[in-house]
Amino acid sequence: MSIICYWFSSAIDQDFSFGLSSQICKTQESKVAASYCSPPVPVHFNIQQDCGHFVASVPSSMLLASNVGKSVSGDGLRPSRTTSEHDCVVVITREVPSQTTADFVRESVALHQAKPEMYERRVCFLLLQLCNGLEHLKEHGIIHRDLCLENLLLVPCKPPMSCAKARDDRNLPRLIISNFLKAKQKPGSGDSKLKKSQARLAPEIVSASQYKKFDEFQTGILIYELLHQPNPFEEKVHLKEQEYSPEDLPSLPSLSIYSRGLQQLAHLLLEADPIKRVRITEAKRMLQCLLWGPRKDLTEQPLSHEEALHQVLQNWVDMKRALLMMKFAERAVDTERSVELEDWLCCQYLASAEPVSLSHTLKLLQLL
Repeated sequence: MSIICYWFSSAIDQDFSFGLSSQICKTQESKVAASYCSPPVPVHFNIQQDCGHFVASVPSSMLLASNVGKSVSGDGLRPSRTTSEHDCVVVITREVPSQTTADFVRESVALHQAKPEMYERRVCFLLLQLCNGLEHLKEHGIIHRDLCLENLLLVPCKPPMSCAKARDDRNLPRLIISNFLKAKQKPGSGDSKLKKSQARLAPEIVSASQYKKFDEFQTGILIYELLHQPNPFEEKVHLKEQEYSPEDLPSLPSLSIYSRGLQQLAHLLLEADPIKRVRITEAKRMLQCLLWGPRKDLTEQPLSHEEALHQVLQNWVDMKRALLMMKFAERAVDTERSVELEDWLCCQYLASAEPVSLSHTLKLLQLL
């Protein structure tokens, strides 16, 4: 079932720094409005919020595939008398995205070739935000099941007007997971009506255990696509027809210091055996390690036992935390700079980092 989205922001966005956007969703049935909307989970930075939805008649000219992802003005909703109309779901959301991740990948081919380290670092940040959102969904028993570049939206994170030194092209975009049409929610995490409706279903249907690491697998495919490589299972259809190992998957080009780590992460997420597949939480820690360390030179020191390694890692965490606090202090007195999304994500990492988990992550990345 296809979904085509347009965004048009409210005019009050310019005057009061507040905005709403609308998505027009073309589906085979207009009755899927409730299914499209985000499941009832607490608000999260990387999950699209549904402020309301309804079915409306929309001109067919707005549903042309060539216009997917392009912004239109509010006037575009006025149907022409000569234009045929279709019943579509219109979802009102708080976020006003600038593009889909598919648009971002398509427009950044030249950047990836010219500045591979800059581009692949940005890819790591996008994947980290994706893992944050998926981790939140899993905490509430929700499996997305339709992770693709078109369903990941990018929202610009613009600095305050007073921050003259900040450059828009340096600011990381906020990644939003959208389109929950295929999502499944495990029983026990929803409301009483959901539990009652599932009371007569067979256990193998209710548990949805076969989808436990579904999102992890699709995230592995996204790594290939974000790095301008085809889906390995489209290139080699026979892979899924037989038992395969990570060595059977295509290799990613080694273009930057992040390439090897992303390759290792993709292989671990695309394990044929779900039991061997790394969890989203582990993938998140691997991306954090790729972005902020510790680097391989720290772990290559001759250490006599595991406790010595843990002490080295604890000293590294303490040092990084102190440096980050100094950075925050400098930003606090500098009226022309502000704390950015990268700083916030780094703070999340260092706040929860501890030697045992760091050691496990380094082993997954094959840095130990």
